[in-house]
Amino acid sequence: MTSHYTTKLTRDNAGIVLVDFLDGFLPGIKTIEHRLLRKNVEGFVKLSALFSMPTIQLGEEGGFRGKFFSELTDNNEHAVPIERHTPSAWDEPAFVEEVKKHDRKKWIVGGISLDICTTLLTLDMLHHGYEVYVVTDVCGSDTELNQMAAMMRLSQAGATMTSWACLASELMVDWQTPEGPKVGELYDQLTMWGNRV
Repeated sequence: MTSHYTTKLTRDNAGIVLVDFLDGFLPGIKTIEHRLLRKNVEGFVKLSALFSMPTIQLGEEGGFRGKFFSELTDNNEHAVPIERHTPSAWDEPAFVEEVKKHDRKKWIVGGISLDICTTLLTLDMLHHGYEVYVVTDVCGSDTELNQMAAMMRLSQAGATMTSWACLASELMVDWQTPEGPKVGELYDQLTMWGNRV
C-alpha cells in the first residue's frame, strides 16, 4: 500500500503553521545558529505567501516571549494570528476551528522550539488524523540530544521531517512556473545554495 506521505505537498493540499517565532525564546536555542534560524524562518514565511497557502501564526508577544521576529512580521500579512495559552495549540479552540475551516489533511509545521510546542502540537494533529510535515531547519532546541529525541518521537508517531528549501522545490514543481524565478531568488538570498547565509 502506498503511504499518504508519498503524495507530494502542493499549494492546494496543505496548510502551514508557524509556531512561536519570538525573539525571547532565542537564548534557549543552542542547536542552530540564530542568524541562520532567522534566515530559514524568513524563507519559510515567504514560501507560504508565494504559494498563497493557508497560514496560521501562533504566539503571543510580551514578557519573556519578547517580540515576533522581524523576518516574520515583514512577510506575514497573509497569516491568521492566533494567541494561545497552552503548550499545544490543539488545546486552543480558535486554532482547531481555523484548521478545520480549510478542510486540508496535510499541515506543514515549523516552530522555534522543536522539542516542546512544535512536538506537542504535531502529536495532537497526528492523533486527530492529520498528516504533519515538520520543517526541521526553522526549529531548534537547547541540546542536540533533546532535538534528536524530538525528531525520533515525531517520526515514530508518523510525522515526516523536511526542510524549507526542499519544500520550496516540492511546491514549485517546475522552474518554468511563475513561481520558479521567485523560488530561485529565495535560494539565492537565503540559502547556502546562493552562498548568502
